[in-house]
Amino acid sequence: MLLNEQETRDLEERVLLKLHFRPAAGYRGHSLLWWKRPFRLPKPWAVYALDDMSQDQIEQMAPAVKKALLQATAPGERLYALDWYHCAFLYDPRKENEQKSVKEADGDGKYRAAFPFYYPDGDYYFFLDEEFRFGYLGHPWRNEIWAFGEKLLPELERIAPHLGWKKLR
Repeated sequence: MLLNEQETRDLEERVLLKLHFRPAAGYRGHSLLWWKRPFRLPKPWAVYALDDMSQDQIEQMAPAVKKALLQATAPGERLYALDWYHCAFLYDPRKENEQKSVKEADGDGKYRAAFPFYYPDGDYYFFLDEEFRFGYLGHPWRNEIWAFGEKLLPELERIAPHLGWKKLR
């Protein structure tokens, strides 16, 4: 389900407050020094660099991450998919038909709301459970995945080597 504009802004506010997110395009490295971190995540958390991924691995990323998110959720649990400053969805990871872009009416006619990608290719793409117990956070300028939560991290640890992710923390 596509969230409306106010629900999307409210979700972004929760991300800012709960994860201490500091969006910025200026820094393009992998420093984990506290003053350069884009998030302050609850423990346990991990960071993966995506620099060495092949095109094949990038193409394998969506099904692998979708499966990891599915494994981390119980039946009936839903996730947020947020494309920062654009749109957000609330969806059931067991329902493929809820994981797609939609056309939605706006004041001038129609616009396309794109379901976020799993590879951060220019936008921040975040996937979070409704209670923020775990999350998968794509950072485009640092070319990293930041993740947290006891349910999700073991799933990502399992797929990381196959996808060419380098664990930074």
